[in-house]
Amino acid sequence: MRTTALFLTAALSAGAATTLAQVYSVNAVGYINLQLPVGFSMVANQLDAGTGNNTVSKLLASVPDGTIVYKYTAGAFQINAFDLGEWSFPNATLEPGEGAFIRLPSAATVTLVGEVPQGNLTTALPAGFSIVSSKVPQTGQLDTVLGFPVADGDIVYRFNNATGAYSIHIFDLGEWDNPPSPAVGEAFWARKVAAATWTRQFSVNNP
Repeated sequence: MRTTALFLTAALSAGAATTLAQVYSVNAVGYINLQLPVGFSMVANQLDAGTGNNTVSKLLASVPDGTIVYKYTAGAFQINAFDLGEWSFPNATLEPGEGAFIRLPSAATVTLVGEVPQGNLTTALPAGFSIVSSKVPQTGQLDTVLGFPVADGDIVYRFNNATGAYSIHIFDLGEWDNPPSPAVGEAFWARKVAAATWTRQFSVNNP
């Protein structure tokens, strides 16, 4: 999977003449291009498109007919097919921090647009298997850079979209056998020995 990301930081300021106070608001917006091959890929939406807009029908509006999204929740897959221009479950979500398999009948580029999540970010990680992703579009070692909580016995499975093979990363005796570093726009399987919360304080000005 080839991924291109662009982020634009817009600073808006307003002054109150009566008090000489200034209020600053900073948003980081941009897009991610996911260049996906024929067949299966694991993908993540790491930009917030706004309330009600992080849905399959809006995020994946331009995929070819025959595309299928498999979202794993509570130990089972929801199968969401795109046929004749319509999704089986158009309101199914793909929020930042979630992930899914997508199966394409032909290669395609999926463009995700929205704001970079900032502030105190949390993702619930159940015991056992789940498909998750970083909430922010950033690459780096999963625990030391992206803040993923690890414990002895945890396993991460990264899916290679080009080859269809998994790389397996085991955390044991306080270290990885092969430290995982997910790419921007990449989801992965996590097998946790116990439930945990993935917490990260993130700002585009101080990542």
